[in-house]
Amino acid sequence: MSLPPDRETGAGRRRVARLAGPAAVVVTLGGILLATALSPDFGWQSNALSDLGVAPATAWLFNGSLVLGGLLGLPYAWALWRVAADPLGYLRAATFLVAMVAMAGVGLAPAGTPLHVPSAATFFLLAAFTAVVDGVARFRLTTGKLALLSGPLAVLAWPAWLVWLDGGGIAVPEFVGAVLFGLWVVVLSPERPW
Repeated sequence: MSLPPDRETGAGRRRVARLAGPAAVVVTLGGILLATALSPDFGWQSNALSDLGVAPATAWLFNGSLVLGGLLGLPYAWALWRVAADPLGYLRAATFLVAMVAMAGVGLAPAGTPLHVPSAATFFLLAAFTAVVDGVARFRLTTGKLALLSGPLAVLAWPAWLVWLDGGGIAVPEFVGAVLFGLWVVVLSPERPW
């Protein structure tokens, strides 16, 4: 038995929106890792990831993957909004949406431009906050508890790297935050595609 055409269309759009989140993660993290591999000067311990966005050999790849990843992630915010059951669910969708816009903003405003630091700070803070909001909203579930844990871990990566591990550049805590956010999208969020 098949669904009526309007329901099939809605289900198809939701399926595409649910896949948009993981696609954004793959494009963004893949672009970042490829840019680090192509850069002759990049060092995980001495650079920021955003240094890749101003280096001639990698600027197009790094910035492009952030912009494309941010755009790809926008439909996922709609999928999160559709499953929201309470104010925290709607807040989760809204913070995810703004995080995607901020991530694209990092690519559109490379290091050294006035909007770069505000865009990057907004992305990292809202990425962690989105996971925390989700964790509070779904605390009764294992995925909710893990989401709640992933947000603070992303924030704690900064002092752990800069103070306790005596890290020089900030690429490592930036990448830890991005990976934890990506894991939330693909494995922990309420709209995982599998």
